[in-house]
Amino acid sequence: MLLNEDRRIKLTKKMLKDALIDLLERKDIYHISIRELCEAADVNRTTFYKYYGSQFELLADMENDTLALIGEALTKYPDRRELVIEDACRYLDANLKLARLLVNNNVDPEFPEKLFSMTALKDAVKNGSGREFTLEFGEYLYGYMTYGAYQVIRTWLNKDEREKPEDIARILIGIIESNF
Repeated sequence: MLLNEDRRIKLTKKMLKDALIDLLERKDIYHISIRELCEAADVNRTTFYKYYGSQFELLADMENDTLALIGEALTKYPDRRELVIEDACRYLDANLKLARLLVNNNVDPEFPEKLFSMTALKDAVKNGSGREFTLEFGEYLYGYMTYGAYQVIRTWLNKDEREKPEDIARILIGIIESNF
């Protein structure tokens, strides 16, 4: 019984997330009501409030899912940045609507800062260079690498005909390696 219950909870949350993404493509989060969200997801309001306090909490859960996946990839392949980038790109490609909303700052303008403040990302950039830098230089390097890579990913996600995730990962690695 617990397994079926867990599946139902996951399905309900997925339906709510999908409905929020669809609504966010048409309007900003401040103009989305819980009633409208529940109707779009075909979920009872009581059920919604069982899991989330507001549409902002639902969005935060979606952002946290994305950040957790990136964090997992960073720790899963500590010495293989191309695999980290491929994993992240595959996830973004598979969740294109959400990814576009997040990277284009249409939903939460603070999302990039949440991403760039991840300790695992900071460590990956620092360790990926293979060189020791002063604290000051390292700070500038981190900003350059992360914001530059973010723009490449953003450009890629917004293209109608995108390269495959492994191809964009190869492009990013080429850019990174050509700078250091």
